[in-house]
Amino acid sequence: MEMVGQLAGGIAHDFNNVLSAIMMANDFLLNAHKPTDPSFQDIMQIKQNATRAATLVRQLLAFSRRQTLRPQVLDLGDALSDLTMLLRRLIGEKVKLDLVHGRDLWPVKVDVSQFEQVVVNLAVNARDAMPDGGKLIIRTANVPTEETVQLANKGMPAADYVKIEIAD
Repeated sequence: MEMVGQLAGGIAHDFNNVLSAIMMANDFLLNAHKPTDPSFQDIMQIKQNATRAATLVRQLLAFSRRQTLRPQVLDLGDALSDLTMLLRRLIGEKVKLDLVHGRDLWPVKVDVSQFEQVVVNLAVNARDAMPDGGKLIIRTANVPTEETVQLANKGMPAADYVKIEIAD
């Protein structure tokens, strides 16, 4: 297992160097274009995908060092909104994405990379389950302690939670 970790770490470092050059060139392009330019949105998409790739590199590096990933406090609604364009491209034109944000979502402590990876994996699985097209619904909501009491016997302590429901 140690050899796999070292290999993953080496590849991740090499990839990170290439990715850094891509991100620098992309920043140069962003500075050279106005938001009204036809290609500006494409350049922004490159930046978002490069940022996502950088997150994956961090995951590989964490795996190679056997580090725990770093949870941080964030707004799930904002995190899902940031993923929307990527999700739409991943699921294709046959599947309609319907994102339903709960009102005044509570902040959550989560590892952003793991959260994004789970949502992307579920979206791709949903797309694959609907070869003829369909609808992917991602819904968020606050779940107060009173509603979670019955889950305590299933190993989930009664507490305030934010629910992410993904349905196809």
